[in-house]
Amino acid sequence: MTPIRPRRLRAHPMLRDMVAGVRLSPKDFIAPLFVRLGEKIKNPIVSMPGVFQMSPEIAVAELKRLQQLGLPAFILFGIADKNKKDALGSHAHDPNNAVCTTLKMAKDAGINMLAITDLCYCEYTDHGHCGPLTPQRSVDNDATIQRLGTQAVVHARAGADVVAPSGMMDNAVAAIREALDADKHADTSILAYAVKYASAFYGPFRDAAESAPSSGDRKTYQMDYRTSARDAIREARIDEAQGADMIMVKPGIAYLDILRDVTDAVAVPTAVYQVSGEYAMIKAAAANGWIDEKAIALETMTAFKRAGASVILTYHAAQLAEWLR
Repeated sequence: MTPIRPRRLRAHPMLRDMVAGVRLSPKDFIAPLFVRLGEKIKNPIVSMPGVFQMSPEIAVAELKRLQQLGLPAFILFGIADKNKKDALGSHAHDPNNAVCTTLKMAKDAGINMLAITDLCYCEYTDHGHCGPLTPQRSVDNDATIQRLGTQAVVHARAGADVVAPSGMMDNAVAAIREALDADKHADTSILAYAVKYASAFYGPFRDAAESAPSSGDRKTYQMDYRTSARDAIREARIDEAQGADMIMVKPGIAYLDILRDVTDAVAVPTAVYQVSGEYAMIKAAAANGWIDEKAIALETMTAFKRAGASVILTYHAAQLAEWLR
């Protein structure tokens, strides 16, 4: 009997490259940025080394760098000063808030990356939840989705190419699509956080966005990670039916099975978010010399693509683009 030797395909680096089933490119990544009003602001986020809160002109300078690295897209998260926060998150609708100001400045500066904006209220409410609250201190779903439609229009008018509702409100995509179409923004796409789990991996993000809930948690609207893929597929298909152009799974590395199942279940592209806690763990382990940061980051991104993601949101985006060059 002739010996079977699969190792032959791994014997030469060029041969390994030729038969690789998954390839990474800078075009696979979306870079998240945190913006706040002011000037010359570049506040380091201690729990996320290499990530900053930035004023609009600093963010635009960063976008120029990211564009030169070949990254195709960015997503903006707005941060509101405490004196601008209220129970409704009204500052989210201000056409001169940090997100809208950055969008306008980026367009004026000739940035031709795809501009994506986060749609949510946790950064703008004084209670830190993702929409106005009922008297029982639960997020008012139907009031919130109407406000999300308004927020989406404000962002589209400022230059957003894609809006990304992240609050896991039922029927949000339908309300946003209706509002955008009514305002003649039929070409503005929706990237729905359709499958977003109530996860412990979000901790550093709440430092960055100053959006931790003042009481309670988000388990009544974000998904329970103990549920099966069936629930994730249901959520994704609902958003797809309501007009979502892309579906996101969040977090990433602990949910590769969900990403694969959702990708197989929907007819639109899927995205995955390597969230703040995942990024922070890699950074911390690398800083201690316990892992090779580049090798781990590339391996993780490959896993996301292998599981079906068309695009990846990651705080490693700039470094990945440099490594892949």
